[in-house]
Amino acid sequence: MPSRTDSTLSVQLLPGSHDLWLDDFLEELRTLGTALRETERLVTQRPDASLSFKIRKLEKNSPALVELEAVSSALDAERKQPQYASYVVRAMTANLRLIGNRNKLPTRIDVPTLTAYREMTTPLQKRALEVVVKSGPNSVRIDQAFRKAVEAVMGEDEISYGSISGRIEAMNTHGRSKFRLYPVVGPFRVQGTFKAKQRSRFTAGMDKYVTIWGKLRHKTWDKFPYIVEGDDIEVHDATPPSFLDFRGIAPGATGRLTSADYVNELRDET
Repeated sequence: MPSRTDSTLSVQLLPGSHDLWLDDFLEELRTLGTALRETERLVTQRPDASLSFKIRKLEKNSPALVELEAVSSALDAERKQPQYASYVVRAMTANLRLIGNRNKLPTRIDVPTLTAYREMTTPLQKRALEVVVKSGPNSVRIDQAFRKAVEAVMGEDEISYGSISGRIEAMNTHGRSKFRLYPVVGPFRVQGTFKAKQRSRFTAGMDKYVTIWGKLRHKTWDKFPYIVEGDDIEVHDATPPSFLDFRGIAPGATGRLTSADYVNELRDET
């Protein structure tokens, strides 16, 4: 049975010569929570994140300290186990240390997760707030060097013209028109844009299964796109296949590793 520290993080907030502002404090905890949920999705390959942080300790000293414990709200037997939160927290801290301390891209990673890690530096960009995240004996400093390390391992984009199919489940038509596409297979989600003259056609595809043609962007280390600049869209009448329809389609995707072995291997990389 893992100790409680396996699923617990301590977060030191270092405002430097400035005061610690409430907005920065809340923003850092929000981005850390997003990083946890993106890591959970990455580890489990399930779209429904279940983990949130519970505050165990809160100190306003110098530096300020917050102790957070990851807990699951899921009802299924696997994710209710205390080991589950431990697996995810260990995976996240392993990834953060691998990037921040060794400037190395984790073996199993995607753009949304890396983006969530980079967003942990948002308060740093605003008011020079630095953060030290600790889990057990291991720690990583979330500072300007960490942000540069994330951007370096993310690397450059490759661009091609093609199509991608999925369901549009979020859209913003104020200012530059944006949407989120959730493919059935391939990447978890793809950020998209479309031109003003195509607004009526794209908004007609909201909450529907569609195929979008346009400029696709993906990282050199990833075969799946993470951005599509939409030129055209086709709204399909048929219901897309569900995730359950693809169960077992790639039984060897993780080799012989169980979820526990997968995270242990991830941890060993650091």
